[in-house]
Amino acid sequence: MSFGRRYAYRIRAVVVCSCALLAAPAMPVEAMPAAAAIAAGVLGWSAVHYRLGTAGRRPRPLLAADVAVLTGMCLSQALTVPASQTLHGSTWVLVAVSIVAVAYQLMYPAPVALALALYLAAADLAGAMLDRPAGWSYALPNVGWLLVQSSLAQGLYRLVLRSSRTADAAAARTAAARRGHEVAQAQRSAEREYLATLHDTACATLLMVAVRGQSIPGDVLRRQAAKDLRKLAAERVMTGESEVAGELREEIAENPLRVRAEFADGLGSAWHPAVVALRDGVAEALRNVARHSGVDHATVRAGRAGDRVTVTVSDDGAGFDVTLVPAHCRGLAWSVVERMASVGGRATVDSAPGRGTTVRLEWPHV
Repeated sequence: MSFGRRYAYRIRAVVVCSCALLAAPAMPVEAMPAAAAIAAGVLGWSAVHYRLGTAGRRPRPLLAADVAVLTGMCLSQALTVPASQTLHGSTWVLVAVSIVAVAYQLMYPAPVALALALYLAAADLAGAMLDRPAGWSYALPNVGWLLVQSSLAQGLYRLVLRSSRTADAAAARTAAARRGHEVAQAQRSAEREYLATLHDTACATLLMVAVRGQSIPGDVLRRQAAKDLRKLAAERVMTGESEVAGELREEIAENPLRVRAEFADGLGSAWHPAVVALRDGVAEALRNVARHSGVDHATVRAGRAGDRVTVTVSDDGAGFDVTLVPAHCRGLAWSVVERMASVGGRATVDSAPGRGTTVRLEWPHV
């Protein structure tokens, strides 16, 4: 919808200004000053209307002022349309009013837009009646066509809008399915890695005990079991969930920087490998702050919207040009970006010299 509005403001300004520029030269010499004054007013208002509309400010007085200017333009046909122009459909006023009526269909809700088109048609007809009281009926077909144009524009806009929403919904479903597939793959990969570690440690040790029995010295068995436990603890459990806030606070507490933590309520828990990736990403981002930013403080923010967890690490330090990072400096690229990607998430780094750095982590990535 915002694209449609921007397009409507742009095309309306171009057409109305073009029409106004042709108004004065078409009039007889003695009528040119009045026509030029009216055209200048239309040009000035078109510039103001375009600037305010495209700046995102569409207050109600803007519409009221627009309708007032357009009404005056329609009623001024006796001063701006030459008597030699016998075809009402080719007058600059009708062309300008027609494009405005069509543009309104993209700017305002359907009932308002259609009512405005009807009003502009009536204003144009009134201007034709004032211009040529004895023969105004020649303008009726053109005024009727203005209403048809507006209705067709409204219908086409509704059709495009509905199709766009359907396409957006389909794209969202596809993204969700892709995300689910990536997460499932990451889960299976993590589980395979953990099972492989379990096979190579505890299972192998137990099998050795079962085969060799009493021939294994107790101290050797204890050392092997302790080694197995250390490996399994290092792998962590790659299934189930972990508390997001707890893992992040634990990591922040171990960091030497002065870290301000701003956690939204309801962070809850998430898939454990994803929480580990978020935690390790925060750790690497804080290490980069300590090493490169030139400041001793940072801010970590965490929030949740539905199933998506978002964590940002920001500082107001020296910053850097992300396009100039040497290939061998893989801290953020591997420890943050690729680590998040491996669990179906996303990490982005926003930085520039002199304006600090913000690392944004999202899981899952939609």
